[in-house]
Parts: sequence; C-alpha cells; structure tokens
Amino acid sequence: MSDILSFERTQKLLGEVKIPSAPAILLELHEIMQKDEPEISEVADTIERDIAISALVLKTVNSSFFGLRSKATSIRQATALLGLINIGNIVAGLALQRAMEESDGEAPPEFWDSPTNVAMVAATLAQRYGGIQPDEAYLLGLFQNAGEVLMMQRFTDYGGFLNEVRAGQQNQVEQEEQRYSTNHAVVGYFISRTWQLPEHIQQLILRHHDATEFLAEEGGTPSLPRTLMAVLKMAEHIDACFWGRRDNAEWARHGEAVLNYLGISSIEFLDVTDDMVDLLIAQQS
Repeated sequence: MSDILSFERTQKLLGEVKIPSAPAILLELHEIMQKDEPEISEVADTIERDIAISALVLKTVNSSFFGLRSKATSIRQATALLGLINIGNIVAGLALQRAMEESDGEAPPEFWDSPTNVAMVAATLAQRYGGIQPDEAYLLGLFQNAGEVLMMQRFTDYGGFLNEVRAGQQNQVEQEEQRYSTNHAVVGYFISRTWQLPEHIQQLILRHHDATEFLAEEGGTPSLPRTLMAVLKMAEHIDACFWGRRDNAEWARHGEAVLNYLGISSIEFLDVTDDMVDLLIAQQS
C-alpha cells in the first residue's frame, strides 16, 4: 500500500486538488509549544480567540468519552486538566474537520458522523486499555479517513464507489488502488504531513488498514503506536455496530489480532461494544 509508485501517483493526484492549509490557530500553537516553558495561559488565550473551535473543544472534552472528573468551564481549565500537548491534539483534530468541511467539493453532511464517533470511542478505549491519554486516539480517529474527502474532490464517482465497497464487504484499499491508482490512506498520510502531526500518527494513518501486520511487528511488543492502532480498530468496529453493521469486513480481518494484542476476550469485547454503542446513542440525543 505504501510503495514508491503509490506515493508518486498520490503526489500527482494532490497536484490536482488542494490540501487545506493548517489554520492560524494551529500555527500559533506550534510556535508556543516550541518554547522552553510554554504557559497554559498563552495556549488558552490562543484557542479562545477562535470562538467556534473553543466551543467545540469544551463540548468534546466534557463528553462522557473523555472521562473528566469535573466539567471544564473554560479553555484555560480544560488545558490545565488535559495538559498542553493533549489540548493541542484535540484542537488539531477539530480544526482539520472544520477545514475539510469548508474545502471545495466538501463531503456529504453526514460524512463526519462516523469519524467523530470513532474519535470519541477511541479516546475512551485508550484510557481503559492502554492507560494512555485520550487526545492522540481522538486525533487519530478524526484524521484516519481524511483522505477520503480529497478523493471525493478529485473523483466524481468516489462517493458511490465507497457505498459499493462497504456494502460488498470488499477490501477498500485494494479496490481504490485498482480504480484510482492510489488510496485514501496514502492521501491521508500526505495530509497529516502537511499539518505536521506527530510522526507516529502519520504512520498510523498510512497503515490503518494493515493492523494485523502492524500489531505483530517487533514480536508484538506493547508500544504506544500499536496500542493506538488496536483501540482505533475497536472504535471503528463499535461505530460500525452503531450503524447496524456488526459483520463488517475490516473487523473480520483484524479483530482477532486486536483482541489478542490487548488481551481481551471476544465476550468481554461484546459487552464493551454494547456499552459504547449506548454511549453513542445517548450522545446523539
């Protein structure tokens, strides 16, 4: 999937579409975070200047999925509770969603429903099974399929293609390579590079359909990237179940490897899935 020819074809494709630029708020946050001792007040003030992003940040971190013991009533409080890097990753995810929604040839209105679900569920599972902060799992969940938006801009039949592939339980990446000579994971990787996301997040976006192989590398030794991959695949499956697609092909390919990596039984995961679906339903109401 990540061979040199695929990269070259993707670079050519991206010459014909426009990757949204990282917004000013992210560039300012990057600059602040380069300082030896960045201050919470400066980060909070930068975020608060973007009223729309500020509202989304508070809504996100106060959801049941982030599990804060007390609700954050301000960006400054949210930054103090989550930490500077964590709040920056959440802002990056939300900013990408807004930028892609505002880009030419935008995706259908419901397109971001699933990425938002996946991001929220991944944030919860990262804390529960990896003992890690939820922000990178949230960022990965929102970004992983961002390449699909640019594919829709470039190829007029791509929306219909996606429906066909998913309904037929086909391998999306293989089908994309056959029809378009590239795939959404490689496109998403280039987007993540443009936005200067952490290197391991870039690699996870590139390889998020190679979960079984990824989890087995280096003998399957537990690591942050492998744990993020595992919770991402669980979150994807939970989102599919939310939409009534319990027998989805992606989970059939990688589910066993994911559960084995995390040491979770299939029975336990069924309970987790039901709990998370209930949370998603409650979130919608």
